[in-house]
Parts: sequence; C-alpha cells; structure tokens
Amino acid sequence: MNLIRGCELPDHLWYHVDQDVWVDLKPDGTVRLGMTDPAQTRAGKILHVQVRARRRVEAGRNVATVESGKWVGPVPAPFPGLILAGNPRLVEDPALINRDPYGEGWLAAMQPEEGPEAWPRWGLVPGQQVAEPYRIKLEAAGLLCVRCQDLGSAGEEG
Repeated sequence: MNLIRGCELPDHLWYHVDQDVWVDLKPDGTVRLGMTDPAQTRAGKILHVQVRARRRVEAGRNVATVESGKWVGPVPAPFPGLILAGNPRLVEDPALINRDPYGEGWLAAMQPEEGPEAWPRWGLVPGQQVAEPYRIKLEAAGLLCVRCQDLGSAGEEG
C-alpha cells in the first residue's frame, strides 16, 4: 500500500494518474474501475452517480458521470472496452465512493479490448510504480486526502 499525503494507493491496482482512475483486473479478464482516493477527496461528498452500461467506449470517453457538492463531471475510460455494468450499490449510497473508493465504491465493470500488457500504452501505471508520479501530482496540487468514513447514505447529512 502506498500512502502519500494521506492518500491510499493500493499496490495491486493499476492507475491512470492524470485521470485519477484505478483499475482492478479480475481473474476472468474483466476489470472494475473507480475514482482514486485523491479524486474522491477533491470531489467532496458524492451525491449521484450514473453509468450507462452495455456500450463500448473509447479511451478517455465517459464511463460514468459523478455529481458531488463541488463538482459534476465525467470519469473517463482508461482504455477502450465494453462497459458491462455500473455498481448497483451506488444508486442508493453514492457516498460509498468517499468511504471505500477501492472496495465497495467501485464505479463500473468493463471488458477491456486488450489485456494488461497493453495498458502502459494507454497511460496506466502498476501500483508498485505509482508512488512517485502521485507524490509529484499531490505535492503540486497541495492535496491531502481525507476519507469520509463518517458519511452516511445520500439522504443523510455528513
């Protein structure tokens, strides 16, 4: 586990540092992806998430739209592939992204067009190599991560 300026960056994931997206490769070749700890910190409390599944996306195109108290914007695909599903738990509790961005707060499941051997070409970095790029990015932004463990479901005050 990398811990940089309070931001957790698990070693077993792949990261697109510029887009603040993580990717978790599953044994069947599909992936789950989501927002990094720095991304959820910058966004603030997540209020709504929308994922349109069963469609193909190009790298950099919108996988999900996330709305928070500070921001509404896209979460880009780190590589081309098919969006299989959105995380159904985020419908009722979008703040799961704030509390558990790498676990229960995943955004979408995808079938990438290419395996991990091609991912560096799309700008992805393995977790074991992500510490220095994130240290530079977080120091330049002056960002310290905060995990919103005390946030309740979307209807509760946090």
